[in-house]
Amino acid sequence: MTDLDGGDGDRLALAVLVQYRMATTEQMHRVIAPEVRIEQTQRRMAKLRAEGLVDRITLPQAGRLRVWFPTSYGVRIACEWPELRGRRPPKTIADSTAARLRAAHTLTVTETALVFLEEARRRGELCRPLDWIPEVYHPIGGGEGVIPDALMYYRRGHPGRHRSRRRHHSHRSPERGCYGYSDGGRFPA
Repeated sequence: MTDLDGGDGDRLALAVLVQYRMATTEQMHRVIAPEVRIEQTQRRMAKLRAEGLVDRITLPQAGRLRVWFPTSYGVRIACEWPELRGRRPPKTIADSTAARLRAAHTLTVTETALVFLEEARRRGELCRPLDWIPEVYHPIGGGEGVIPDALMYYRRGHPGRHRSRRRHHSHRSPERGCYGYSDGGRFPA
């Protein structure tokens, strides 16, 4: 298993960015370290960029918003880790123009993930950053399938009380207003 520097924060940041495809500095901060100052997230992202694992674009029309995405090298490294093994790696972004053209949709999907993640944290329920999985293929029969923008796993109830916990997953396509839902039923802690 590849380890960046022994720092779990760097590993989580890269894993999240590979999984989510693209995020602003503020979105990354909300996912990986909301309890610390945003400057720590900014430094972490700059470090990952210096190591060639991530890159960024600046969207001038959005108040010079920085948008981060994983490099092909960062994707290769992170996909070796157990938490991302077996998941389809994202298509890497070739240049800043490609990143700019993908930003609006991808950042909307990322923001949708954050709504669920933050609400789960607020309620004391379990929905971790890597429980949001973009673009999962689901067969629907007859050789056809559907690929929603993301699949989310969420466990309702308090993590310490296994009897009240229920596993749920849903499909998300925010700009289309499409939401599917499945109650996975009760499961032991």
